[in-house]
Amino acid sequence: MAVKNLLYQIFRHVCSSFLHEKHYTKGNPDFVKNFQSCNKFHASCYNVKTTVMPPGIGMMTCKEGNCICMELEKDDLRALYNRSAENNLIDPSLYARYRVKQGLRNENGTGVKVGLTRICDVVGYQMIHGHKHDTEGQLIYRGYTIDELVRRQKEAGTAMGYETTAFLLIFGHLPDEQELQAFRTTLLHNIHTDFIAAKYPTSNLLNAMQIEVLKMYAQDDNPDNDRLEDRMVKGLSILASLPLFVFSCHTSEKLTAYPLPDGSLAENILYMDRQGGSFTAEEANVLDILLMIHADHGGGNNSAFTDVVLTSTGTDIYSCISAAMGSLKGPKHGGAANKMAQMYDAILEETGITTDPAVLEDVCWRLLSKDFGDRSGLIYGIGHAIYTKSDPRARMIREACRQLAAEKGEEEAFAMMEALEQTACRVMKKAKGVQVCANVDFYSGFAYRMLGIEPELFVPLFAISRTAGWIAHHLENRQNNRKLIRPANIYVGERL
Repeated sequence: MAVKNLLYQIFRHVCSSFLHEKHYTKGNPDFVKNFQSCNKFHASCYNVKTTVMPPGIGMMTCKEGNCICMELEKDDLRALYNRSAENNLIDPSLYARYRVKQGLRNENGTGVKVGLTRICDVVGYQMIHGHKHDTEGQLIYRGYTIDELVRRQKEAGTAMGYETTAFLLIFGHLPDEQELQAFRTTLLHNIHTDFIAAKYPTSNLLNAMQIEVLKMYAQDDNPDNDRLEDRMVKGLSILASLPLFVFSCHTSEKLTAYPLPDGSLAENILYMDRQGGSFTAEEANVLDILLMIHADHGGGNNSAFTDVVLTSTGTDIYSCISAAMGSLKGPKHGGAANKMAQMYDAILEETGITTDPAVLEDVCWRLLSKDFGDRSGLIYGIGHAIYTKSDPRARMIREACRQLAAEKGEEEAFAMMEALEQTACRVMKKAKGVQVCANVDFYSGFAYRMLGIEPELFVPLFAISRTAGWIAHHLENRQNNRKLIRPANIYVGERL
C-alpha cells in the first residue's frame, strides 16, 4: 500500500505539470485511485479522470494509445530530436563543392532542365551566349499567349474563358462550338456526388480536397485503367466534382448539382459562394480571368512537377492530383495570395488609403527590415523566379481589377495598389540591386476581396483552376515518358 501511495503522489505531480503545460485545465484535476498501469509499468501511466480534460484522455491506457504516458513519451522524443538536430545539418558549402543544384536551380536562378512539354511555356528571359537577358514576361498555353486568350474571351462576351482554356491545355487545340459544348456538359454533369459532404473533420479545406480526390479512387470501378482516354475522363470527373465539394464544405450545405446548368464555371462559383445571390457580368468576367491565368504555369512549377514525378511511377490519376494539391498547400507555392492580402490589410491599417510615395516607401523599407507585417523580410506579391520585367498574369488581372474597381467604387483602393506595386519594385531595386515585378499574387487577393470571396477560398480556387493543367501534364507524361523519375543524392554523412 505504501508503494502504491508513493506511486500515486509521483503520478499526481507528473500529471499536474503535464496538464498545466498542455493547457488541458485551469484548475487542479481530481485524480482517482483505481489505477491501471501500462505494460511498461510507468508511474505516469496510471489512469486519470477529470471533468475538464478533453474526451479520450481520461480513463485510457497505453493499449488505446492515448494515455498520459504516451504523451510524455512524445514530449521526450521531441526534446531528443531537437538535441539531435545537428545530425541532419548539411554544410551549405557542400552543395557548390559537389555541384548539386539545390532546389533544382542553376547558379543564375534558372531552373534545371528536367523534361519536355508541349503544353505551356513560361518566358521571362533569353539565354544569349550563356548569359541571361531579361524580357517582358509571357505565359503561353499551347502556342497562344494568355493575353491573346483573355482578348478572345472579352470579344466572345461570355465568362467561359476557363472552359476554353482547360480544353486547350488538355486536348491541344482551341475547341469549336460543338466541342466546347460537349466539354462544358461533361464538366457540369460528370460529377461524383456520393463523396460530397457539407462538413469535414479538418481545419484545412485543401487537405479535405486531397482526401476526397483519393476517395474517388475507391468509387471507381477500374481506377488503375491505364488507357489515356480513360485517365482523361477520370481527370475531368475530378475537375467537375471539386467545386461542388469546396462550396458544400464552405457553405455547410451539400451541393450535388451545379445551380446554373447554362452558366459557366465562374458564374456557378459566384452563385454558390453567394448562396444564390446575384452577380454582375463584370464580376463573372474577373473570376473567369483568374481561373484562366491560374490554369497552368509550365511543367516545372512545384505542383506540376509533383504530378509528373508521381505519373512516372504509373500510378493512378487520383493519386497524382491529390499529391499536386499537397504541393500547392505549401505556403511557398499556393498560399502567397493570402499572405499578400494580409500584408495589404496591415498596410491599410497603418497608413489608411494613400498613394503618397514617401509613406508607401517607408512601409516597404520596414517590411524588408522585418520591422512591419509578419516580420518575414518579404514584400509579398513582388518578385518571381522567372519573370523580372513583367508577369503577364499580373498584367491581365491588374486591368480586370481596374474595371471592377470602377464598377464597385473602389478606385481609390485600386490606385493605392498600383502605387504600392510601383513603390515596392523601386525599393527592391535599391535594396537588392535587381529588377523585379509584381507577380500574379499581388492583385489576385485584391480581386478576390472585391468579389467578396473569403481568404480561406483563395488556394482551393487556385487548385480547382490548376487541375486542368495537372490533368494535361499527367496525360502528356504518361504518353511520352515511360521512365521512372529517379534522381540521385550524394552521401555526405559519417562512415564508421
